[in-house]
Amino acid sequence: MSIKKVKKNRNKNILAKSSNKVSERPLRRSKKSAKIPNSGLMAGEAAKRLERTQISKYHSKGGHGFAAEDANARADRIKFKRVVITGISNEADGSDRIVDGIPVQTKYFSTARETVNAAFDGNTGFYRYQKQKLEVPKDQYDECVKIMREKIAQGKVAGYRNPKKAKYILKRGAVTYKQARNIARAGNVDSLIFDAQTQAVTSSYIFAISFAIHYAKMRWNGEKHQQAIQGALRSAIAPGGTTLISGIVSGQLLRSRSAAVGAVLMRSGIKNIYKTSVGKTAIEKLATASMGKTLSGAAAFNHVAKLLRSNIITTTVATTVITTPNFYRVAFARSISWPQFGKDLIVDTVSIAGGFAGWMGGTAAGAAIGSAVPIIGTAAGGIAGGICGTLIGGTISAKGTKAIADRFIEDDVKRMCGILQSVVESLACEYLLSENEIQTLSVSVKKDVSPKWLRQMYRAGIDRRSDEDRRSFVYNHFDKICLRIVKKRPKFLLPTAEEVRNHIDLLVHAVQIPRRGPTCVST
Repeated sequence: MSIKKVKKNRNKNILAKSSNKVSERPLRRSKKSAKIPNSGLMAGEAAKRLERTQISKYHSKGGHGFAAEDANARADRIKFKRVVITGISNEADGSDRIVDGIPVQTKYFSTARETVNAAFDGNTGFYRYQKQKLEVPKDQYDECVKIMREKIAQGKVAGYRNPKKAKYILKRGAVTYKQARNIARAGNVDSLIFDAQTQAVTSSYIFAISFAIHYAKMRWNGEKHQQAIQGALRSAIAPGGTTLISGIVSGQLLRSRSAAVGAVLMRSGIKNIYKTSVGKTAIEKLATASMGKTLSGAAAFNHVAKLLRSNIITTTVATTVITTPNFYRVAFARSISWPQFGKDLIVDTVSIAGGFAGWMGGTAAGAAIGSAVPIIGTAAGGIAGGICGTLIGGTISAKGTKAIADRFIEDDVKRMCGILQSVVESLACEYLLSENEIQTLSVSVKKDVSPKWLRQMYRAGIDRRSDEDRRSFVYNHFDKICLRIVKKRPKFLLPTAEEVRNHIDLLVHAVQIPRRGPTCVST
């Protein structure tokens, strides 16, 4: 074997050993795989948060009244007041909610007089909501106080004789009549702000869960405390942001009449499930965990139907949000291939669906277990079950789908890493790099090669669909680095001709075979 070939093989083996960790880094879908198990949880929790409002009624006549109730309840919670929603029971003349122990009735009409009159019986003319505060639009409050004084003076409010006490009956709403109307409609600033504030809690919740999962995973992988915190923060930002965006978009879509049709279809779909004892129990436990309070019978059935409808919407939106960056890369930046885009889309879609199914099953199971164990409770059991179900369902779905897809479509990352490895090995041989120099080159490879860099490498060959262009991209990048490495080699002078001749003489003398003397024969 020639000296050049020995040198080449030695460098190749050294480079392969020193760059094993480097080549593994881009092959991992760290960011992607980190998101996927949480996607079903994102969709499920966003849907749950939406269904804790009365958004399904916003499109109906008088929907702005329901929007006002939700907006004012949210404003009370922001002020750290204890809010209990009671209006969903539809009790005659019952309160819409209880705030710090005080029952509140919300009325929102176009004029102050209509607003106040709505709180009085049409036949008797008396105030209908005894011991309840009347919440009115923010911009109508002063006028409503004047009208209520008139009602008290007329003896129409039981228990009140002094008109000056009208202000004790009324409560200024957090939003105006116009804002309430806007919140009930899609495509305006007020409704977008409302949806963002509604989903802020959910997104922070997803952020916290993602942070905890990624921190634990990095520590188990040997990362130090500080590095694990930084990595977990970077990884948790994306799921939290995706949840916020998905929740806002889904909220806008749920304001349409077609969303109400979806709830009707869902009721038809789960009717057969509800007829069985096991199905009925699961639906009631899921509804209870979702609302945070006990629901049964028709109330649980209707809530789960709307929850499923909302989940389909949030799941679809979440899938779109997650795959949008890849669509930009394939359609505009051209930094990934269409087969890669299709493969990622399938994996992400199945993973989110699996995570969503896991969330549904885990929430119901967790709520059932929690209700049987007083220390845990239904709500906590539902949350824990939903998280576990999502992670298990999403992970299994993602890995299973990717394993099948890998048999048909090779990842762009694997192709690019194969080219990268080949070119870097050639450069190491061309420059006759020593073992220490190869270690230095490997550090540069690890530092420079990232998913973004690999996408640039792929784009380099997109015009002619040529891997040779990608090889040139890699060669030009690391050729400069190899030049910098060899420039640091120590300078030396070749030995003189006289020194070489002397060493040749020494070598010749060392390999000479000594002559044997004459053999003496004794007689």
